[in-house]
Amino acid sequence: MKRKFMQIAALCLCAVLLTAPGEGQSAYAVSSGTSSGKIIRVGLHHDGPYGTGSVEGLNLANETGAGFRLGYYDDSNRFVLLGSTSEEAVSVVKTTNVYYGTYNGYTSYHSALTASAVAVGDYHLQLPGTYSTYAQVQAAASRYEGGFPAYIDRQFYVRIGNYTTQDKAVTAQAALRSQGVETEIKGTSAYGVSVVVTGTNTILFQFDDLGKDTGLGVEPNAAGGGAYTTWSKSVLYPGGFRFERINGGNMTVVNMVEFEDYVEGVVATEMSDSWPVEALKAQAVAARSYAATLGSKHSAHHFDICNGTDCQAYTGKSRTGSNTRAAVEQTAGQVCIYNGKVAQTSYYSSNGGASESSSVVWGSNQTAYPYLIGKVDPYEATSGVNNNYTKTISSDELVAALKKKGYNTVGNSIVSIAVVSLTDSGNPKQVTFTDNNGKKFTLDSMYVVRDIVGLRSYRYGVESTGLSAPGVSVNGSAPVNANGLYAIDGNGNVVPISGDAYVLTGSGTVQLEQGGTGDGSAGGGIGSLGSTTGNNGLFIFVGKGWGHNVGMSQWGAYAMAKQGYTYLDILQFYYTDITVRLM
Repeated sequence: MKRKFMQIAALCLCAVLLTAPGEGQSAYAVSSGTSSGKIIRVGLHHDGPYGTGSVEGLNLANETGAGFRLGYYDDSNRFVLLGSTSEEAVSVVKTTNVYYGTYNGYTSYHSALTASAVAVGDYHLQLPGTYSTYAQVQAAASRYEGGFPAYIDRQFYVRIGNYTTQDKAVTAQAALRSQGVETEIKGTSAYGVSVVVTGTNTILFQFDDLGKDTGLGVEPNAAGGGAYTTWSKSVLYPGGFRFERINGGNMTVVNMVEFEDYVEGVVATEMSDSWPVEALKAQAVAARSYAATLGSKHSAHHFDICNGTDCQAYTGKSRTGSNTRAAVEQTAGQVCIYNGKVAQTSYYSSNGGASESSSVVWGSNQTAYPYLIGKVDPYEATSGVNNNYTKTISSDELVAALKKKGYNTVGNSIVSIAVVSLTDSGNPKQVTFTDNNGKKFTLDSMYVVRDIVGLRSYRYGVESTGLSAPGVSVNGSAPVNANGLYAIDGNGNVVPISGDAYVLTGSGTVQLEQGGTGDGSAGGGIGSLGSTTGNNGLFIFVGKGWGHNVGMSQWGAYAMAKQGYTYLDILQFYYTDITVRLM
């Protein structure tokens, strides 16, 4: 006989629609994908490097299919089905008191919104005993208002209600006892998560692996066995999701997606579906190769690759179209190979006229990446992209940035900057900063200079305008600017020459003649050597390009495709001596 009770704390009366796997149905449900069946784990929300942060609640809504399957992923990334719901909009929340509403621009469940009328509490009532199948626990839970299946440390239990305080749980427990139903007040560990109907406090399912790194798996039900997609935070994702509270914190969310679907998501995010297919095919092979070489970069956070530019930008199916789909299908499984191994095919937006070697930009051993060699790029300039930029930086900012990088002996100001050597492809290789004490700091790493100044690329020069400082004649030559020149005073101190400078000659004290270029031409242009003296403590960096300059220029690929080159031509130009074949 069905037992009913009235909870003291208000519970949403929405029906809990859950079903169990049918008789003979396999516990494994393989995600539908393009071809390979290989799953890649993409970190969407996490606390790792360059992450956007783990979350307390995340909403999921069907785009295709109807409802969601609930379970977990095994060690082979296969989805193990426990049960399902026909609800088409669900949220996964961590099992502390969380409240529905908008916080930091996102409407979901947050612990900070304590004034919200919709609260999912972390106290529950649990019936005695365990159940061996999902069908059994679902049937038992359905007899109680607010009942739901819970899967705790690989055992099924029936839990009832959710309460924000223990006192509320005690009151509800007494009400059930008066009806002859004995329960125990329970919470979950710091690793538990709950699936709820979005916008309500109706719990559909609860999962707690007690910190054993399993995590809850959620996949949309496929319509007719076909591909399925899910909306989350305005992004349309293929595949499924894993929710895990690593170390008992907020939820790390991972998109468990078929590898070729992932590649298409990268291509559509990194380039436009309107671009030539040959450029998109080059991007597909580069993205596939890069993903295959990352190894255990994010293993500490239990996923393979992140969804930002630190790895590869990925927005699921939100931007895909017929061209990106064709590019992935026509290159399915193809990667760049060097000396029998998959090449780490880095890429970027534009190089401004010359790519760069990995050893120059990142200080890596060039023998480890012999295919990432800088070269002059004759194609990108025909793409039509405007990649010019300027960056003005003050002497004070430079001093602060140098000190932050460990150059603590720098003086009070930087008076000149000189590009003192160039790479084989004509980009700055060594840059010397000179301070007001005449001390020079020569930086060999392009990455450090770009980071200190905040430049968009590695192809740049340094300029200054309106120089008006005094000049001196050296050995009878035309006057040169005095800024950046130094003298030794009577005490032996090295001091910069500035203002009205004088020199003692055989006939007495004579003021130096005034010089200065005053025409904005001081310093070296893009791709050239030269020294620049700051004007009023300011330096102007003038550059071209956007990105790290190592590997393939995306706008260069666009230009080559427009000129009739194939994706193989593009890849073999930007990656020296590689071949393309199936992985």
